[in-house]
Amino acid sequence: MKKALFAFSMLLLLSIAGCKIDSGLEPTRSGFQGTICFTGAWPEDTDEVRLAAAFKFPPSAITDIVQSDPLPIGADSVNYTFYIPPTQIQAVGVVWKEKDQPWDPTNIIGLYFPTENHLSPGQVTISERDEIISGIDVDADLGKAKRKVNSTLEGQLRVQGPWPAAATDVVVVASSAPALPTSLLDLMFSFPIKAGFDSVNYVISVQPGTYKFIAALLIEKDKSIGTESIRATIFNFSGFKVRTPETHIKNLNMTLFFGEEGLRMQPDDVAAVQNP
Repeated sequence: MKKALFAFSMLLLLSIAGCKIDSGLEPTRSGFQGTICFTGAWPEDTDEVRLAAAFKFPPSAITDIVQSDPLPIGADSVNYTFYIPPTQIQAVGVVWKEKDQPWDPTNIIGLYFPTENHLSPGQVTISERDEIISGIDVDADLGKAKRKVNSTLEGQLRVQGPWPAAATDVVVVASSAPALPTSLLDLMFSFPIKAGFDSVNYVISVQPGTYKFIAALLIEKDKSIGTESIRATIFNFSGFKVRTPETHIKNLNMTLFFGEEGLRMQPDDVAAVQNP
C-alpha cells in the first residue's frame, strides 16, 4: 500500500512539473526599446519628461496612455526599454510636464515616425509575451514644450451628410504654417470630440503666436491619422494673431462634408479669412 501511494505521489508531482502555471505575478518581459534624442535647450520650468505609449491617438485623457518612469533631465539622449504586455500601440511619444501643472497628454514634444511621413505616427504591435521590439527611436524637440495658458481658438463645427460608420471622434488642429503642415508636431490639438453630432462648439488651447491653418480631422476606428483625415479647413495667410496668454479668437466655424462631396472650401472659411 505504501509503495502504491508513493508511486501515485511521484506521478502527481511529475504531472505538475510538466505544466506551465501562469501565476499572473510574473514580470512583464515584452515591450519595445530605442533611443530618445533631445534637441534644443532644456526649459528651466521642466518638471518631468516621460516616454508614453498611446492606445488612442491623439489621446483625450491620461488614461489613454501608459508612461515610463521620469527620464533624466538635461540629457542629450537616453537609451530605454519600455516593458508592456502584448498589445497594439497607436503612437509612441515623449510628453513634457511643466512645474506646478498637471500632466497634459497632448503636450507632446516627440513622436516615433518610422517613415518620412510625419503626419502619421508609427504604430507598434507586440504579439508575444517575450517579444522586445527594437528601433523605436524618438527625436524630441524641447522647443515644442507648451506652457499653461488661457489663450484659445474657438468656433463651431457643423456636419453635412451621413457620418462614416467607422467614425469615432473629431479633433480640431491649428498650425502656424500657411498650408498643410508636414508634421504632427507642428500642430496644436483640441481634445477629441465624440462623433455623431449635428453641430458642436470646439476650443483649442494655443500658445501665443500666429495661426494660419485650422482643420477638423476625422478619427476612424483602425485607421491612422493623416492628410486623408482632414474634413474641413480654414486658411488665413495673414494669420490669426494670439497676442497674449489670455487672447480668445472666436467664430472660427467649419462644416464637415461627408459623403460624395468630400473636402471643399465653404463660406465659413471665407468669412474667417476675410475677418481675422
